[in-house]
Order: sequence, then C-alpha cells, then structure tokens
Amino acid sequence: MWTLFFKKIFKDKLNLFSFLILIFWIFISLLPLFFHKFSVVPVELKYRLFPPSLNYWLGVDGNGQSLAQLILNGASISFLVSLVTVTLCLLIGIPLGILSGFFGGTLDVLISRVMDILLAFPPLILPITIMSFFGAGFWNVCIAMSITGWVSYARLVRSQYLVLKEREFVQSAQALGANSFQIIFKHIFPNTLSPLIVHVTFSIATVIITESGLSFLGLGVNKSNTSLGALLNNAKDYLTTNPSLAFFPSLALFSVVTSLNFLGESMRISMDPKNNKNI
Repeated sequence: MWTLFFKKIFKDKLNLFSFLILIFWIFISLLPLFFHKFSVVPVELKYRLFPPSLNYWLGVDGNGQSLAQLILNGASISFLVSLVTVTLCLLIGIPLGILSGFFGGTLDVLISRVMDILLAFPPLILPITIMSFFGAGFWNVCIAMSITGWVSYARLVRSQYLVLKEREFVQSAQALGANSFQIIFKHIFPNTLSPLIVHVTFSIATVIITESGLSFLGLGVNKSNTSLGALLNNAKDYLTTNPSLAFFPSLALFSVVTSLNFLGESMRISMDPKNNKNI
C-alpha cells in the first residue's frame, strides 16, 4: 500500500508538490527544537514594521521581531501540538473503540452514549470552555482538543471491529483456539491500520486549524510561545497599514493544511483495495 501511495504521489504533480511542501515545513519546524538560535527571536524596535528585505525576508512585526523567525517557531508549535494531541486521541480512542466494537453489550452502549454526548457539542465550543477555565498553555490546549478528538478514532475503530469480528478469518482463528487477546491484536487490529493512518493525516490538519483558532482568540499556547494563530491575532491591528504581517502566516497555515489534506486524500485512495487497480 505504501508503494502504491508513493507511486501516486510521483505520478500526480499536485500530490508531489504537496508532499514537498509538507517536507519543507516539517524540516523548518524542527530547527527551533534542535538549534537554540532559531528558537530565540530578538527584539529590534528600530526595525519595527520594516517591509520585507534581504535582512528580513518577510519583514518585521509590530514588536520588532523578524516575521520569518516567528513563523518558523509558529510552525514548530503547531506541529508539536498536533503530534501530542493526535497521540493522546489515539491512546484514548483506540482502546475504547476496541472495547466497544469487539465486546459489545452494556460496555458498547455506555461508551457509545459518552461519544454521542461529546459529539453534541460544536467542535470549538468545548475546547474554548475548557481553555477559558484552565487558561492558556501547551498541555491545556492538547488536553482540551483531545477530550473531544478521541471520539472520531473510537468510532472508526469500533466500526472496523464490528465488521471484522464477523469475518471468516476471525471465525477460523477462534476455531483454532485463539483467545480474545490474539484475535483483537493479531488478527483484527492490523486490518484497522490503513483507515487509522488516513484518519491521522486528516486529523493533524484539523488540529492545526483548531489550535490556530484558539490562539487567535487568545486561548492557545502560552504568550511566551509563538503560534500561527497568535501571529494572525497580532497582525489584525495592521491589516490596512502592513497587510503582509497577516498574509505570510495565513499562507503558511494554508499551505500546511492544504498539503496534508491532499496527501490524506491520496493515501485514502491508495489504501482502498477498490482503487488500487487504477493507480
């Protein structure tokens, strides 16, 4: 499946372009994590609101900081938040989805009702409420988005187990004496990896957008950190006088999310056996 996925990427120019953009953003987002000079953005008030130049490629913001370095740090924060949030959603959603889909009964009803309650809230309302109560912070953002984010993973895993546990290969394994643990993790779980991987790709894009929205509202990471949403919030006061301060962070956010969505769609098609013959 991975071979088919990469074949599709190199066959389609749009997918290849999206892949290169994503690799570029991942690379530069790692720089502040490994090199201290990229993580510290000096303040030079004498260059405040300078337009793009050779020394400041994307210009200088209202605080006298290089916009290029701020975007670099913002991308790093966005990817870190998405990685931690998606990991938490997987750790919560997969076990609950397995319990609900494989064992069923009262446990399935209980878990399903909890998921229904969480799905009743609009996507941003619950995270905003949680962040308003506990305040801004990296871990607060991740936990707030994970509280509702795990539901989609649990529903996906549950639906897969409900279907797969009735298949012939599972019944054959049971006839040969396989216990529940072996059936769950050895026979069924590998068959859920393809849709999970696709869902993770789309979820990363969703988390980045949600985190940017929270940061724009002042409910994101700490003020000592930089986020793309926070940069947009700071730039709103200069939309008429210096629109580039909003344009470049918006372009960064757009390029990351769009490339993830294009690659996620390609991955979905590549991992669908019905479409493999067309790749």
